[in-house]
Amino acid sequence: MGTFFVYILKTSICLTGFYLFYRLLLSKETFHRFNRVALLGILLLSLLIPFCEITVPKESEVQQTLVTIEQILTLADHVPQTEVQALPSSMPLWLPVLLCIYLLGILFFLGRNLYSLFHMLRLLHGGRQEKLEKGITLIIHDKNIAPFSWMKYVVISEKDLQENSKEILIHEMAHVHNRHSIDLLISDICIIFQWFTPASWLLKQELQNIHEYEADE
Repeated sequence: MGTFFVYILKTSICLTGFYLFYRLLLSKETFHRFNRVALLGILLLSLLIPFCEITVPKESEVQQTLVTIEQILTLADHVPQTEVQALPSSMPLWLPVLLCIYLLGILFFLGRNLYSLFHMLRLLHGGRQEKLEKGITLIIHDKNIAPFSWMKYVVISEKDLQENSKEILIHEMAHVHNRHSIDLLISDICIIFQWFTPASWLLKQELQNIHEYEADE
């Protein structure tokens, strides 16, 4: 578990650094498709870079500190079973507490996402269905709900369908055609494991904004 936590911390550092780079250089650009690819690329690079090992002739104080922290975090994974009784004296007391808090955070956000998914599936199967072009299914509800799309589904209320159906359907179908739901699914999975990293939340918000710009165009 300690090794996995080290990987999560490295991923968090990469994610934060790349996101700050994006905010400084790319966030004000109006090439929305390029920005979308850049944000997804940040997620991919942040997952892959921690696996790379870089050696330098002489380590700086910061590098030595990071190596020490990594050794402490991975200590629990390398202690032999015969030395379990001696573990508390060699491992900092804050380490198991930190790991427990992190795991509780994962369980909380996983449960929240599963609840949201269950609620959305109820909406998808609880309304009147109509088939649209290219395999898209329109779900019409009697109750007043905000229109949204997910994968190949577009959900709309009866009231919105009668008043502004053309504009809303064009907008939501643009989300479907651009596969924006997949981006949000990936970012939600990232948040489950990086819930303590502000960059993961901000990155999802950036993706959502780009999705709206793309759909509006």
